[in-house]
Amino acid sequence: MRSLLSESPEATLFALTEQMASQGTPLVPRVVPPDCDFRQWDHYPEKDAVSPSNKSRWFYHAHPPEQREPGEHGHFHLFLPLDAFDGIEPLAEAKPKTKDKTPAKVVHFVALSCNTQGIPTHWFTTNRWVTNEYFMPGEAIIERLDLFDVDDAPGDPLVNGWLTAAVATFRDQIAELVRERDTALDGQSLDDRNLEILSSGPLDL
Repeated sequence: MRSLLSESPEATLFALTEQMASQGTPLVPRVVPPDCDFRQWDHYPEKDAVSPSNKSRWFYHAHPPEQREPGEHGHFHLFLPLDAFDGIEPLAEAKPKTKDKTPAKVVHFVALSCNTQGIPTHWFTTNRWVTNEYFMPGEAIIERLDLFDVDDAPGDPLVNGWLTAAVATFRDQIAELVRERDTALDGQSLDDRNLEILSSGPLDL
């Protein structure tokens, strides 16, 4: 995968997309095999896909059908490591779910929705409570988008390479969605359960 990533992100993204197509298995079935016992809310993979070199991470999951958008199967959540934000004061910190379980030191920057055919359809951003993260100012996130790289994370190398290349290819669009996120949150609560998706835009290959 490293040899592919030495090319432009766009070339890498198309090469990996073509490779998946040639094998007859798109993105989502590589993460959630058709024969597995797919459970709502569970993370796939179970402990997330985390890069051992830079701690970028992702996981895939699905909400109950009544909480999904029409035609959605589930979505990827993508994170940068908190360590990348040294010196930046978070707008809010992650909250412990239980006394014996500390929250992951991560910063969510975008999610990627996929349809029932396993094909990515659009990006979106969320409020802090959705992923229980360290919520950082949008401009600080944008400055660090180039750090997202899960190429060496465990799991299917085509999935990891594709997500890495997709973020790099659509960097400008993701940056704009993060800015729209901050605008939508102006004066609003980061814990408002009625305020979930803050911005969205199509992933158009």
